[in-house]
Amino acid sequence: MNKLTNKLEIETADAQSGVNLEKFLDVTAEYFRENWPQNLKGHKDWRAHYTQWLKTRSKDGRRRLWIIKIGGKVAGLANFYSSGPEHERVGHVAEFYVRPDFRRRGVGQDIFSIIREELVKDECRIIKSEVQPDEPGRMNFWENLGFKVEKVQMALDLTDDGEEE
Repeated sequence: MNKLTNKLEIETADAQSGVNLEKFLDVTAEYFRENWPQNLKGHKDWRAHYTQWLKTRSKDGRRRLWIIKIGGKVAGLANFYSSGPEHERVGHVAEFYVRPDFRRRGVGQDIFSIIREELVKDECRIIKSEVQPDEPGRMNFWENLGFKVEKVQMALDLTDDGEEE
C-alpha cells in the first residue's frame, strides 16, 4: 500500500439495506449540483430514482459506495465496482468526488490509492473512469494517476433544434 498523505475515514453505504444511503445521496446530490446539475432534473423525485438505480446495480455485491471523511468531516465520495469474468475483470470508477475545501491536499490521490487496492483484490486487470473532454481538471487528475484516453464518446442533443435565438 502506498503511504497516504491524509488520514481517511471510509464510511460505507449500502443501497440494498439502506445503511448510510441517505448520507451518500446527500453528498452525491452535492457532487451532481456542482458538476452535472442536469442529472438532477427530469425526475419527479431524483433521490428515489437514483436509489433504485443504485439498488439495481448493487445486487451482485461488487459495487462499493463510500463516504470519505477526514477528521470526522465529509471530504468526498466514491462509487466504484468491478465487472466481468474472473481474470478479465474491469474496475469502474462511476463517481469520484472531493469537496472543494479538501482539494489540492492529496485527498483524491489517497482515495484512489485505496480504490485501486480494492479493485486489485477483485482481480481487475484494468480500471476505467469516464471523464468529459470539457473537464480539463479532471482529465489532468486521472492522467497524473497514469490513466490514458481510451476512446471518445459522442452525443447528439435531440433537444437542440440547431436554430440560434
